[in-house]
Amino acid sequence: MPDIQTIIFFAILIVSVVAFIREWFPIEVTSLLVLAALLLSGLIDKNQAIDGFSNKAVITIGAMFVLSHAFTKTGFIRVFTVWLENNGRGRNWAVTTLFLLSVSIFSAFINNTATVAILIPVATELSQRLKISVSKIMMPLSFAAIVGGTCTVIGTSTNLIVNDIATEAGFNIGVFELSKLGIILVVVTLGYILLAQRWILPSRVPVSGLTKKYHMGTYLTEVKLTEESPLLGQNFIDMNLGAKYELTVLEIIRGGNHITTNLRNIVFKSDDILLVQCSVDKLQQFRSEQKVLLLTDVKMNDHELANTENILVEAMVSPNSRLAGVSLMEIDFRRRYGLFVLAVRHYREIVKQKIGHIKLKQFDTLLIFGSRTRMAALNTDPNFIMLDELDCTLHKIKYWWLAVSIIPIVVGLAAFNIMSIMEASLLGAIVVMATGIVPAPEAYKSINWSVIFLIAALIPLGDAMQTIHLSERIGNFIIAGSSQFGDIGLIAILFFVTMLMTSFLSHTATAIIMTPLAIQSAGILHLDPMPFIMTIMFAASLSFMTPNGYQTNTMVFTPGGYRYMDFMKAGIPLHIILGIIGVILIPIIWPL
Repeated sequence: MPDIQTIIFFAILIVSVVAFIREWFPIEVTSLLVLAALLLSGLIDKNQAIDGFSNKAVITIGAMFVLSHAFTKTGFIRVFTVWLENNGRGRNWAVTTLFLLSVSIFSAFINNTATVAILIPVATELSQRLKISVSKIMMPLSFAAIVGGTCTVIGTSTNLIVNDIATEAGFNIGVFELSKLGIILVVVTLGYILLAQRWILPSRVPVSGLTKKYHMGTYLTEVKLTEESPLLGQNFIDMNLGAKYELTVLEIIRGGNHITTNLRNIVFKSDDILLVQCSVDKLQQFRSEQKVLLLTDVKMNDHELANTENILVEAMVSPNSRLAGVSLMEIDFRRRYGLFVLAVRHYREIVKQKIGHIKLKQFDTLLIFGSRTRMAALNTDPNFIMLDELDCTLHKIKYWWLAVSIIPIVVGLAAFNIMSIMEASLLGAIVVMATGIVPAPEAYKSINWSVIFLIAALIPLGDAMQTIHLSERIGNFIIAGSSQFGDIGLIAILFFVTMLMTSFLSHTATAIIMTPLAIQSAGILHLDPMPFIMTIMFAASLSFMTPNGYQTNTMVFTPGGYRYMDFMKAGIPLHIILGIIGVILIPIIWPL
């Protein structure tokens, strides 16, 4: 019969997993609530509760965010990737392979979220040059970044967490130890992608027309009816707006009144404001044929509208944006940036509010109108990821050569055991801040604090597992499983269970839960823990089957025009392939 502490622990664990999956709160808030519950229930003490914030892995991850930012500021990634594309000699498969190979290489050493953010516009341009749908390149971009991160210990925050837990247990993992298997997984993934582009990945976004440049689905925007509009005196059904423009009217604002029911039969009147969902190309057609005014027509002056330098660009709210949770009106976007938001699209969610009142979320896509100069300035704002190519040159910032070389130096110091990973990365972060490459305020903004708080708050979960002796309690199940399926079977179970968990739960949370169990499993069976540690390290990083399983998947979801099932169709086969390879090779590379 389980004791009260065990019941409380599993209750907290189950509720937290559901909260992570259903996104009841931001992930860092959920993790802090878990921490509070563990503390209040007595499963951890006050010292254990704050241990995560001084954890070596947390400090290393924070420092690597700063180093990644210094590296990406130079524009080196984009310039190098475009150079590789230009050397593909016009063959689609060669160009795609070189592009994705460069993605994997960069992701092995810097934050893969930053890599994908920089290369989304490059991928957009690449799809146009190769005359293929952007849907054929965005998901491979994310997959290549994910698998590239499995090549080194510093490739992902997950690797660093597992490495820290392993180090505390007395097992040292070299910076390039993972490369023995990681490089094989990269090669297999690139081969799979070339086949998937032809047979599995959809062509969600047409190659021609306006959508060739603006790769989005439906946006939410507002239009105003003029006295010349043919819509006056008609209704939605009479004008057949749904079929003709693929347009949905969500609300009619008339004289301050918000009409939200029976919209299909409401007779339109002059000065009505319609809240509509529509794609950009159809919206332009609707505007022209039905003589309606868009927000830009209503709220921008004649000089701004007539300016030939004005362009239309998509921008995504970045994963660590400080604007998440506030509305465009609250941040006074128009005055702050000198640009105009024409429309907003939420990630996998329909919004039914006026544009200015919508609370921005991470990965929202904004359709922005304004001058090229202002847009270029927005391109440097860490709150946004520009989805259109604006600049592809090497930015020779102060000490740019140091910014480019700092990560190889850090890796070298750690690889040759001159310093630990934490010491080398922390020293590197101090150097780029002291030299002014990344000023202190900018360094603070470059750190994804959601990840930091998530990891720091969940590390005590391992202490709580020790409090209830969970590892020892599962010993009998492990021995039984090993006797029935063998040691290799146990590796397979751990690999696929971890990979499934990380597809729906945070990958760092998965690593924190599974790594101690894996090490304990090896101890019970009197086996070398290293293959078990490697099993968790690889499996927790591989997340392909859901758009919300990994941040890079979420980032490409909207630009690629994907549906949820697209990730299932393309990701599940890759999960199975890499899982089988991992289960076969891990015991060979790291013998049991």
